[in-house]
Amino acid sequence: MYGHIHIILKDLILTAFGEKTWKAILQRSGCNEELVLNVVAHPDSVTLALVGATCEETKLSAEQALEAFGRHFVLFVLRSGNARFLKAQGSTLPTFLANVNSLHNQLERDHPNAMFPYMEVNYDGTSNFLDLHYLSTRANLSSVVAGVVKEAGRLLFGLDVSMASQPTVRYFRKDAEESRAVSWRVSWTTLDEPPPLPMVPKPKRMSVAALHWAMIDFSSLIQQIACIPQCNPGLDALDSEASRKYDQVLRQVCSVDILLRAVPAKCVAAAWCDPHLESCIEFWETSQGSSKHYEVSQDASFVDVFVSHSWSAPDDWSDKMGPDVDYAEVKATTLAVMAKDYAQSFRSLSEWTDATFWVDKACIAQDHPELKALSIKLLEQFIQKCDSMCVLFTWTYLERLWCVYELACVLIHKPPHKVYLQTELFVKEETLPLYVEAVRGFSLANTKCCKEEDRKVLEAKIEEEYVSTKHFEQLVQATAIALMARSMAFRAGRSPALYATFFHPWAKLARDIGMAELADALECCRCIEWRRATSLNSSASGSVKRAPTQKSSYSKSSYGKVTGTDARHQSKSS
Repeated sequence: MYGHIHIILKDLILTAFGEKTWKAILQRSGCNEELVLNVVAHPDSVTLALVGATCEETKLSAEQALEAFGRHFVLFVLRSGNARFLKAQGSTLPTFLANVNSLHNQLERDHPNAMFPYMEVNYDGTSNFLDLHYLSTRANLSSVVAGVVKEAGRLLFGLDVSMASQPTVRYFRKDAEESRAVSWRVSWTTLDEPPPLPMVPKPKRMSVAALHWAMIDFSSLIQQIACIPQCNPGLDALDSEASRKYDQVLRQVCSVDILLRAVPAKCVAAAWCDPHLESCIEFWETSQGSSKHYEVSQDASFVDVFVSHSWSAPDDWSDKMGPDVDYAEVKATTLAVMAKDYAQSFRSLSEWTDATFWVDKACIAQDHPELKALSIKLLEQFIQKCDSMCVLFTWTYLERLWCVYELACVLIHKPPHKVYLQTELFVKEETLPLYVEAVRGFSLANTKCCKEEDRKVLEAKIEEEYVSTKHFEQLVQATAIALMARSMAFRAGRSPALYATFFHPWAKLARDIGMAELADALECCRCIEWRRATSLNSSASGSVKRAPTQKSSYSKSSYGKVTGTDARHQSKSS
């Protein structure tokens, strides 16, 4: 059991009962304070002794103690500097609860051998109540969950939350018999005076991921008791890196080998808890670059991941995502997820900060006009030198001409399983319809660009490489549908409701726009069965292991269903 749990327990006791009670708990349990508060794994017997002593000294029942712990967990997470992260999960309580699954999806990437709980929220959009269905791999968690939901409602949304148990939905009933599933009618009223968010103690900061993982680990006992140094952007040099690089280009012939640059993930990507997150947010706040950004990147002969993205947030970003959700912050944290995915496939998770990205602002000399112009002309060659492409896929991505150009290039040179749509924080119930309509209505003529002459560059590329504009547009639509379905598959495997919400619309869209074979392929996908079949229960903690092939289990075959062959055959060069 991780020491985080003991730290939270101590904080709860000191806050609610005082130092004397905490000392009595230590004495009754026979635990040494210095040892139990060390943030390492402890024997389960230590945690059980502390929890048992807590119930004895506070006169709380196990159920009351667990609900109090759930409430204090929220308070502790906020005090640890994670308020912005939690508020990014939703601007209302129903949205927040529905998006907890997205948080769990991200945490599963950090802990690939774990299966996190699932929440299903049924809400009509107007009432002051909702139905909440909760499923976990572990039993008897209802008291902790109730505490978390009530305190999150109070502190994040200024609500007085009540929870009444009710029968579980049909497909959870077997789990309910084993005390692993529970359902509530959750109702709320607005508090007259919403409580202020807790002050953050400095300099102490603990991550949501670490705290949440500790909570998941702690839950394995409940049935028995019924960070990276900030990247230095480089010092200003007398002779700029861009100037030296341009002189080198003038002296040699093969510009792509000279101009290819890569930026380490740690300079542009950060988890929500990482101390260098602020510098990464600053990087993503504007497209305007300078010599200090160029000097963050390094010469490279090969790059792990080409990052395709739009610098501008969608116009309705605040309406759809919430006023507290920072576009730059989401991009930085999403890229950290991509780096971790890549590292797990080719290195190890602990080495994710060493993954390399090609990002325009850092890898093109923005304040050297001649070098910038040369680099832009070499964009396609840069893509060829990258192993994979990561698309930060907002619902307006396909409206940006240069984004579409990058997609056109990568579809010529890369197989579809090398293209990753990072959508975890972007796709919610509120935004999914926007994605579907963006793909349905995609047209090259409707793309936007700052300079109209840029459009001629893309048109020339399509004329050179593809049969026609119409065929290219169909390829983009088919690609987006197949890759969005792949991106949604693991999320959809959690329940029939999530399958209907996030996966089925892509099969329906394929059929609606005349791509019957692609629709047939997607309708053959059994996301729920795949998730169940590739999950192996752990005897110790109830965790599961995912098969490594699940990531793209149907991408190649369904991608080729557009014309009955590989979709890249719609290009002249293939």
